[in-house]
Amino acid sequence: MNSFENKVLNFINEKNMIPKGSRILVGLSGGADSTALLLVLNALKKLLDIEITAVHINHRIRLEAGEDAQFSEKLCKRLDIQCFVIEKDIPKLSVQWNMTEEEAGRKARYDAFNEVSKKENAQLIAVAHHQNDVAETILMNLLRGSGLHGAAGIRPVRDNIIRPLLCVSRKEIEEYLNKLGQDYCHDKTNDENIHTRNIIRNVLIPVMEKEINKGAVEHLYKVAADFSKADDYIRLVASTVYEEVVTCSKDTISFNLVRYKKEEEIIKKEIILKAFEDLTPSRKDISSAHINAVYRLCENENGTASLDLPYGITAIRSYETLELTKKDHCDINSERKDFPIPAALKSGEKISFFIPKLGLTEIEVFEYNGGKLFPTSPYTKWFDYDRIQEAIFRKRCDDDYIMIEQSGHLNRKKVNKLMTDAKIPRNERDNIYLLADGNNVLWVPGYRMSGAFKVSETTKEILAINIDNGGNNNG
Repeated sequence: MNSFENKVLNFINEKNMIPKGSRILVGLSGGADSTALLLVLNALKKLLDIEITAVHINHRIRLEAGEDAQFSEKLCKRLDIQCFVIEKDIPKLSVQWNMTEEEAGRKARYDAFNEVSKKENAQLIAVAHHQNDVAETILMNLLRGSGLHGAAGIRPVRDNIIRPLLCVSRKEIEEYLNKLGQDYCHDKTNDENIHTRNIIRNVLIPVMEKEINKGAVEHLYKVAADFSKADDYIRLVASTVYEEVVTCSKDTISFNLVRYKKEEEIIKKEIILKAFEDLTPSRKDISSAHINAVYRLCENENGTASLDLPYGITAIRSYETLELTKKDHCDINSERKDFPIPAALKSGEKISFFIPKLGLTEIEVFEYNGGKLFPTSPYTKWFDYDRIQEAIFRKRCDDDYIMIEQSGHLNRKKVNKLMTDAKIPRNERDNIYLLADGNNVLWVPGYRMSGAFKVSETTKEILAINIDNGGNNNG
C-alpha cells in the first residue's frame, strides 16, 4: 500500500464511509479523478471487504465520448471489474428538462447510477470529487452570494453517495496515476474558460496558489469542513424550532410569527429555507435573495404584504401569520426566472409564453415597410428588431438602465430611479418583469418603453409584443 492509498483508507475509516461487505458502484468517466478512484478502491477492496462495479455514462456531447467509453471498458476488463456503459443524449434531455447541459448531465448521471445500483444491489455509489472540487464549489457559491449552506461545500457522505477522494488534491491524484504509469482521458472542454467553474479552476485558484498561498486549496477544503459542521448544527437547532413555529398542510406552510420572532436571525432564515425544502422537490432556483426577501417580509409589521417566488410559491404575511403557498395549477413557465426571445426568430414567426404578474405574452416578427398604424394599447409595443441583439424578459438588475427620449435627445436613466420616480412600491420592484437586451432595458411593461428601440424610417423588421391582461398601468 502506498501513501496515497493509505491516506484514502484512513479517510474512509474516519468518516465511517464504507461498512464491511458493501457492494459499491463507481462512477467512471475515464478522467484522472474517477480513474484514480477506481484504482484505489480496487487496491483496498480486500482490506475493506467490498465488491466493485463501474458505470460509465456517454453524454453524447463531445466527439471523443466514444473513446472515453472504450477506455473505461478496457480499464475495467484489465481489473476484472464489471462495467456498465450507458448512453444519454444530454443535449436532447437538456431541452426536454429545461436545464443547462451541465445540469441535465448531472441529473442523467445520478439517475443512471441509482438505476444500476438497484439492479446490481449496490449499497453505495462512489464519485470522484476531491479537494479542488470543494475549493471550486465554495468559491463559486460565495461569489454568487450563497450563505453558510453553500459555503459548506461538498459532503464526504450524503445518503448513499460517498466521496473517498475528498482528502486529496488534484495534484496528488495526478502524481498517484503517474507513479502507477496509468493514463487517463482528458476532457478538452475543461480547458475552455467560458464557464464560471472553469475560470475558477484554471485562472483564480492557480493565481491564489502561486501569489497568495500554495496551500490555498487545502485551506479552503478545511474551512468548508468547518462550515459544514456549523451548518449541520444550525440546521439541527432550526429543525427543532421549526416544529414549534410552523403548521404544514399539503401545499401550505403557516408560520406563527410571534414564536418565530423569538429566534436569532440565522435560525429564522434556516426555518424559511426548510419551509422551501418542504414545499419543493428541488431548491435549485431558491437563492439567498429569496430567503432574505421572505425574512424581510416576516420582520415587517405593517398590515398585509406578499411576494411571488419560484416554483409558483406565494408568501403572504398578515399580521402575526405568514403563509407560504404553492399553487396547484401554476403554469410551468412560472418556475422559470427568465423568458428569452429566441435570437433566430424570423419574419412571420410567432411564439407565446406566460409571464407571472403579466399574463400571456404573444411575440411576432414581421417586415416593416412603413405606413402601418402604431399600436396604442399600453401592453402592445413595437420595437426595431434590427437594433436588438438578445432580448429577454427578466427581473431587474442593479446596473439596468433605460434610454428616455426628452426634447429630441436620448438620456440614460437607471431603472431603479425610474421605479422610484414612478412610485412603484419597494416590495413590488423585484417582482416586475422587464424586457432587456443586456443591461439596456427596452421596456418596463406598464411604465416606460425605451426611446432607443422605437420603430423608425430605417426599420426593416419589427418585434411586436402583446401582453394579454397585462395590468392597468400605462406605459
